[in-house]
Amino acid sequence: MAVRFSIDSDLRFLSHHDMMRLFERALSRAQLPVKFSEGFNPRPRLSLPLPRPVGIASVAELLLLELSEPLDSETVLRRLGAQLPDGVCLTTCCVFTGKRPPQPITAVYTVDLPPEHYSVVGDRLERLMRSPVFHVERVDHRTKALKTVDIRAYLVTAEMDGGVVTWTARITGAGTARPQEFLSALGLDPVVWLHHVRRQAVTWQDESLFAAPEA
Repeated sequence: MAVRFSIDSDLRFLSHHDMMRLFERALSRAQLPVKFSEGFNPRPRLSLPLPRPVGIASVAELLLLELSEPLDSETVLRRLGAQLPDGVCLTTCCVFTGKRPPQPITAVYTVDLPPEHYSVVGDRLERLMRSPVFHVERVDHRTKALKTVDIRAYLVTAEMDGGVVTWTARITGAGTARPQEFLSALGLDPVVWLHHVRRQAVTWQDESLFAAPEA
């Protein structure tokens, strides 16, 4: 099953690991027939295929779960939704027909700015999108070494309209432009501004794998 949901309020500060634990506990309390992995430490077969950066709200999250017996979408939404805290809202549920987790292609983000930031951010945004490259230093999580990344190569579109900055980031096997890196490129301190960012949409490699919600 593929369950789409939104996350807001203080829950947006939960890490990917904490979100997994939140859903594991909610599924257990909902008494849904979730499949478990084999081995000495069986775990429920569920995943969040596109991890959400800590601090970012989203209306485009996806939970995949495998059930050991069929249930209709309405039942899954009702029983699971009743066990989730305020700040997490289930929106739709459908059958996922893929053999492997879906691959994200792009993600759309927004951040609202106050008027005093319009001019400076607008100028920086225009220069960024005109530039063929924009390098940032990033710490490799495995080696802890610094590496140089061209985030401009991952930016599909970026614009500001009425104080709202909207950008679309390409997601590939090699990586993506992280929201905090985009904010820094605009002169916005990620420590201050990251929790104002919202993920608005995600496109997946093969949307046909998501069957229409059951009637």
